[in-house]
Amino acid sequence: MAARFPSFALPLTAALLACVLLAGCARKLTDANLNCVKMDMSPKEVESILGQPTKVETFEMPLQSDVKTLPAERYIYQQNGKTVVVHFVDGKFIGQEGSFDQ
Repeated sequence: MAARFPSFALPLTAALLACVLLAGCARKLTDANLNCVKMDMSPKEVESILGQPTKVETFEMPLQSDVKTLPAERYIYQQNGKTVVVHFVDGKFIGQEGSFDQ
């Protein structure tokens, strides 16, 4: 005689398996990824390497030689309690702060 499982067992098992598999597909950010980002890359090029940022902010970046500012954007990536901030001016990568591996 074959054992019978409750009717909810198969869908519940499938849902749990899907959660485990999807968690394994999450992109892990490393300094190796960060080192692939080069000066003058566009935000889309950076996203193709690092993925979607956790948060995007626009701000005014002061110029060192004058009292003027430039419109800028920062992409903030957070993973395992670490934060990396990637800066863009005129749609081009100009630098970053932080590390994923430290």
